[in-house]
Amino acid sequence: MAFFTEVEFYVLAVLTAAAVVGLCVKPSAKGEARQYLLAGKLGDENPDGTPSIELEVTDQGSVILTRQGLSGLVHPDGAVSLAVNVAEFDITIDERIVAGHSEAAVPEVTTARFTIDFLGRERYHLKYRSEALGVMAATSLHVRPGIKISRKLD
Repeated sequence: MAFFTEVEFYVLAVLTAAAVVGLCVKPSAKGEARQYLLAGKLGDENPDGTPSIELEVTDQGSVILTRQGLSGLVHPDGAVSLAVNVAEFDITIDERIVAGHSEAAVPEVTTARFTIDFLGRERYHLKYRSEALGVMAATSLHVRPGIKISRKLD
């Protein structure tokens, strides 16, 4: 019983309590983030499309991302690309648009299509941002063949 009245006991108790508090407030460690840069294939499939994204998982496990509603933003000699950051099960996609030059004689660009083939068959939290336009969309994505998701950008 004399040990409980010793200074050493109280020093050990305070150190143990500080270690427990330190472990409780420690942020969860995410794995290393990977970044992929993707170039889009421009098309004119949906001229009346509202700004949105469509995700479709193929039978091989790839995700086809289609960006709708590019009418008036991109010309045929322009480009749409994506910077895809993957940190464990969180995906952040940043859209980059290069408008190009206007030529009235060629078809208008309304869509851009991307193939994402580096994801495992897991559930992901996906955030799509277009800082140039000030819009975004968020969704969960289960990479499983046959899954189709559509989200409006606002």
